[in-house]
Amino acid sequence: MKIQEFAVTVSKERICHLIDADPSSELYEEILEELEQMLPIAYEKIQPCAVLEFGDFKDYTSFVKESSTEALYEIHSIGSGMSEWSTSLFQEGNYLGGMLADAIADDYLFQMDSEIQKIVVQMCWEKKRGIARRLEAPQDVPMDIQKKAFDVTNAEKEMGLKIKESYMLDPVKSVCQVYLLDSDHTRFCVEHDCTRCQNYKCKLRKESSVCVKVKTEEKEYKIYGSTKQTLYELLLKHGIAIPAVCSGKGLCGKCRIQVLEGEICLSEEDKRYFTKEEIEKGFRLSCQAYPGTDCTIELSQNHSGKFFVLANEDEEKIVAATPGGEYGIAVDIGTTTVAMMLVEIKTGAVIDVFTAINPQNVYGADVISRMEASNTGKKEALKEKIRGILREGVTALLDNKKVSVARMVIGANTTMVHLLMGYSCETLGVAPFKPVTLDTIYTTCGKMFGDIGTNDFEIILYPGISAYVGGDITAGLYALDFDKRDGIAVLMDLGTNGEMAIGNKDRIMVTSTAMGPAFEGGNIVCGMGSVEGAISSVKLNKDQVLVETIGKKPPKGICGTGVIDVVYEMLREEIMDETGHMDSPYFEDGIVLSEEAGIRFYQKDVRAIQLAKAAVRAGFETLVSKFGVSYEDIEEIYVAGGFGYKMDIQKAVGIGLFPEACAQKIKAVGNTCLKGAVKYLCRENADEVTRQLVKQAEEVPLANDKTFFESYMDSMYFTQE
Repeated sequence: MKIQEFAVTVSKERICHLIDADPSSELYEEILEELEQMLPIAYEKIQPCAVLEFGDFKDYTSFVKESSTEALYEIHSIGSGMSEWSTSLFQEGNYLGGMLADAIADDYLFQMDSEIQKIVVQMCWEKKRGIARRLEAPQDVPMDIQKKAFDVTNAEKEMGLKIKESYMLDPVKSVCQVYLLDSDHTRFCVEHDCTRCQNYKCKLRKESSVCVKVKTEEKEYKIYGSTKQTLYELLLKHGIAIPAVCSGKGLCGKCRIQVLEGEICLSEEDKRYFTKEEIEKGFRLSCQAYPGTDCTIELSQNHSGKFFVLANEDEEKIVAATPGGEYGIAVDIGTTTVAMMLVEIKTGAVIDVFTAINPQNVYGADVISRMEASNTGKKEALKEKIRGILREGVTALLDNKKVSVARMVIGANTTMVHLLMGYSCETLGVAPFKPVTLDTIYTTCGKMFGDIGTNDFEIILYPGISAYVGGDITAGLYALDFDKRDGIAVLMDLGTNGEMAIGNKDRIMVTSTAMGPAFEGGNIVCGMGSVEGAISSVKLNKDQVLVETIGKKPPKGICGTGVIDVVYEMLREEIMDETGHMDSPYFEDGIVLSEEAGIRFYQKDVRAIQLAKAAVRAGFETLVSKFGVSYEDIEEIYVAGGFGYKMDIQKAVGIGLFPEACAQKIKAVGNTCLKGAVKYLCRENADEVTRQLVKQAEEVPLANDKTFFESYMDSMYFTQE
């Protein structure tokens, strides 16, 4: 049967929905006017046609539960006119027109389907057949069924259609449906089943509610959401943190869950990040998992626990509070972690500590991802995330202490300051990278947190130097006495960003390089932060792998120091060359670090480390060059952060992270940002000194620097100097 007459009127509201045109938008009326002008032209270009024919189904019975061997094949199309029109509008630069033309075509096809369903039911009724199920490729049956339908309906002759080697129909605005027949002639299941469809981004997807039970090591949750939401989005909406370096784009493989009950379709991303055994056990990426029905999932706890990112070498020497003493709270807000200390101001003695993962990591592991999130409607959510963990930290630090706080001092990079204060990031991430402010910020506990059951103490935020060299570096310079030094020293704070400074009391130059979170485990497949259970040391001896973990706990993942170790060991054992290419079979399967825990180090992890270490090395070399000194002129190189504190310097030199000539000058100094915050609490002239450090600091931009670019390319190689 061939049909060419359709009583279809395009829905303006649905077209606006298809292009995400909100009725509350200022442009909504303008869009409707444009649509009104386009519709008469569209109706002339649309050439609707449908063909339907019965045929056998015997080649595809293995793909369905039903036993029927007969089907009704249907193809409908609106011709090529609308696609060609849409393409030409885009080429002319009329993007709105192109989007509208495409949406008109989709809506017309959608409504044709409704008309055709009536005819399908009538044809099957006349043949004394019911419809057991509507089948769609590729989720129900293989794509080659479209070739079967093409041949059965004689679509080429009847409609002028073509079919490609990939079994896609041409023109593109064509649809194939297969209705599996049933001997029960009263059964008519002709509707599209959105719960079985893998086109989760479809704007016309019918939404239904689901209940998701979430299990962790600590508690169980029961949350409700929509089938149109990914589990990542659903967890985020309910305040349940889950790592997502790529902000839920399916690129990092970190947002792992295990499906215990219910069925969630396997995505292509799942196939890349999980073994066959893991897939069979129900492991999925939450950012690609759409709950079609109620389900139960379990979250990994590999990214939680006490962080070993504190200020002092003797960080565990905690003393009791003195009655009547004056106390302050020092805070380091890092992109990855948050560290806080309760300190007696007079003596600098540490009373208690609090560490946590920065909960903003659900919006991405790097500052760029979080700026993007802030600029796309998540500003308040990001602010509340970080203020929430700070409130939790203050409460934990003061619990049962019976002390009052005089002030809190916070060190953080410029982006973290903006997110904490609720400032706009719109000018921060684009040239000329202009922050809302770099000045010292003064506020109070009441203004920032509201009533949290404490006295209303002062809060001070360290001043920053530039958009990408923030108050955390100012705090580090102050902690290391750059304001008093005669000799030249270098500070390297290697976190998610590589922030660096060189100078002395007379002159300071600073820079920042985008190294990414690889050294903090961020974009390493089995990576994690410096928490208990993280592999921190690796030794390879032929076929034997020896690992050590933080806290001597069972392995859960690998942190930055472990990453440096494994790269160095692979170079030493010659199972990886200086270009970073792993030998077979490691290239495909990775190197096993813990068979029991399923921890491997992969080729893609090597590439992530290459990029990070090249950025660090090139940034360092460029800064030294711009300052006009040699390696011999530098007295000391301070490597800050928990990563630096636990790092094997010789292995770091061995992979080319630092030059051999500087090996003996490198000193791990822990969390200098937190040290600087403590020092600010305890020194009366801190405000004056920190302002002066900022004033004399000169930034070296690297974006278009020839020296940096050349050094970066050279530093991609793993060299054992």
